[in-house]
Amino acid sequence: MSNQYNPYEQNQSYELPSYKGSNNDDFVKFMNEIADINANLDNYEELVKIIEQKQTQLVNEVNPDQENSLKRQLDSLISESSSLQLSLKSKIKNAQQLAVGDSAKVGQAETSRQRFLQAIQDYRIIESNYREQQRVQAERQYRVVKPDASPEEVRDAIDDLGGQQVFSTALLNANRRGEAKTALQEVQSRHRELQRLEKTMAELTQLFHDMEEMVVEQDQHVQETENLVDTAQQDIEKAVGHTDKALTSAKKARRKKCICFWICVLIICILALILGLGFGVGNWGK
Repeated sequence: MSNQYNPYEQNQSYELPSYKGSNNDDFVKFMNEIADINANLDNYEELVKIIEQKQTQLVNEVNPDQENSLKRQLDSLISESSSLQLSLKSKIKNAQQLAVGDSAKVGQAETSRQRFLQAIQDYRIIESNYREQQRVQAERQYRVVKPDASPEEVRDAIDDLGGQQVFSTALLNANRRGEAKTALQEVQSRHRELQRLEKTMAELTQLFHDMEEMVVEQDQHVQETENLVDTAQQDIEKAVGHTDKALTSAKKARRKKCICFWICVLIICILALILGLGFGVGNWGK
């Protein structure tokens, strides 16, 4: 890819200072990850803008050599954007996993996710508009050889090249051979471009859904953590309850032992009193 459309030349640096010796090393490391994601998002957004510019040029280009050059540039840009999409998806997911349990980190990761979602949506709109422009151009070329074609016939010819017979008939006509051949090449080229666009849009749609589902996965992780905390709290409460019961049982046991002890003492005292009285009365009678 030439420097003419290199999206990385004007990027700002997002690297954060390392703050050595700080007690917040973990948070700083996380923020450096977020800064890297933001830098990649800058690159991605710039790539999307350049893709839109190249597509506009391609639609209006009439020079075959320039057209082929623009197509090669577009292929390179689209391939680069696809690689960057996968990288961003992985990095944002990793940031979300690292952020679990920390509201400040969760906020940063969610901001990056939302920004990426918006960039994907912008790209989808650009591709949709370009697809419509390609269809209009293809319809125009088809009507060159068959001006009275119905909208359904034109659509079928563009979607699956079912209109080959029309071009073949026109090619047999010496007066229209040149324009028919050019029109056929144009329609074939637009057809291939539309197929590529359909593939790109399907990938973007899937990526958009994947990024939307990440917040669901994040909520599940948070819920699992909360469930573990709740379970631990319940176990602690149960343990405390068992301890309280054990203490109560111990107190009751000690109390029963004390009662039994004093009952025994009382019985001994009563027996001693009875025996003492018995001996006393016997001695007095003598």
